[in-house]
Order: sequence, then C-alpha cells, then structure tokens
Amino acid sequence: MSEKYYDSLSDMSRIKDSLKALFLDTADIVRLIMPDMEHCFDTPYIDGALSDKDFAVFIETYLTKVENQHIKEVGVDIMAVCRKDALSLSDEDKNYFNSIGVFGNRVDSAIQVINSTVLNQSALDMIKEKYSIGNMLLAKENPVKPYIPDKSFYGKCLSYTYQTFLRRKNHGRQVVL
Repeated sequence: MSEKYYDSLSDMSRIKDSLKALFLDTADIVRLIMPDMEHCFDTPYIDGALSDKDFAVFIETYLTKVENQHIKEVGVDIMAVCRKDALSLSDEDKNYFNSIGVFGNRVDSAIQVINSTVLNQSALDMIKEKYSIGNMLLAKENPVKPYIPDKSFYGKCLSYTYQTFLRRKNHGRQVVL
C-alpha cells in the first residue's frame, strides 16, 4: 500500500473548491453571476472559459509569505468578470439588490455580495475548521482592484489573506516542518 501524500500547501487548492461550493449555495451570487457551476472556475483564465457565457467568478490562491517555519500566509483572489454588454442589471434585479443594500452594476454588486459572503463568520466557520486556517481578511494592500482580462470583459478582483500552520502528515501523524 502506498503512503498517502500530503503537502502543507494542499489547503490552497482545497480552499478554492470550498469557496466555489459556498458561492453556489449563495442565492444572490448565483442570481448575479453564475446560474450553474460552469460559471465558477479555479483558475483565472478567460480564454475558452467564457466563450458562450456573459459572467463568471474566478478563484486563485498563492503563497504570500512564510512568517517562520510554522506559519504561512496565503492570498486568495476572487475575480468577478462580466461581458461589457451585460454589465447593466435589469430593473427587476436592480430594485431587488438595492432593496438589500447592494448597489452598482453587475460586477460592483457581485463583489459586494461575494465580500459579504466571504467575511460572514458563520459561512466560513466550516471551511476554517476543515482546513485549520485563520480568518479570511481583505488584503492590507489593494484589496479591490480592476480586473480587465480583455477588451470584451470588465471585472474586479477581491484580494484576501489567511494564515495557517505549515505542517506535514507522515504515517497518520502530523510533523511540523
């Protein structure tokens, strides 16, 4: 029987799957951006991803720094992207989102709802416990920035960070690196 492989960076990929699931369970995100799973991607490549779609969410993770031999900081970028000709909300959607305190075009509205979802403690408690990560917080520098992948699309990128322990499992036990 082969040894089960574990890497201390594995949470970076698994967080993307958990965020995708969280976004799909959030009715307002689905209403704005992604009526099905095909509108949420774990890589920020627009080529081929949006050929027949007007909007999407992309999620990317990266290691921002290693504090010491025990703690790492991970960055999470969440990009809401929309075809320029689909930026405007219908009057019905605009009225609905305004009534719940969300304003702006489709991308502006999407980043507000995504941010509220990501920063909602009860929604993230399961993810935090499952992967032993700290709170996900908006990045200290450039937490919201434009994301314009090509001339047909407009988007914004939300940047977050979280801290977690560098660790390694060996034969069923944890070994600190």
